[in-house]
Amino acid sequence: MGAMRRGPEGERGGSAVEFALVLPVLMLILFAILEYGWYMTHQLTLANAVAAGARAGVKVRDWDPENPGDPEEEARRVVREGFWLFDLPEGNIQTDAEVRLGPSGARMLEVKVVDLSFRSLTGYLPDSLLPRRLSAKSLSAFP
Repeated sequence: MGAMRRGPEGERGGSAVEFALVLPVLMLILFAILEYGWYMTHQLTLANAVAAGARAGVKVRDWDPENPGDPEEEARRVVREGFWLFDLPEGNIQTDAEVRLGPSGARMLEVKVVDLSFRSLTGYLPDSLLPRRLSAKSLSAFP
């Protein structure tokens, strides 16, 4: 077996140059995967928190002496507790809860978070590629 053959002297460092050219694209793809995963985790957690708030709100009946309470306030409380990803200070998450009549005349509880700011994980992606606001809505009927 002979010694390993090296390429011509003019091609030294070619792989380092190729790596330097490909690295920014690979890093952009990696950061995009991380950022979108972080965004989707927040969006799904918020959607689940709003749905849980609507379910909890319809269980509280303001006319029932056995289960008294304010359905709108209970829904807001459960949404704040359900959005567990952040240690949000009181009042930082603006939750709208409203009891209204549905199309069939039944009482409905609509719970929504319209505008919750989202802080990115790395901050490298521009605003045009990643939304900076979260929102979710849920509608439940009283039994």
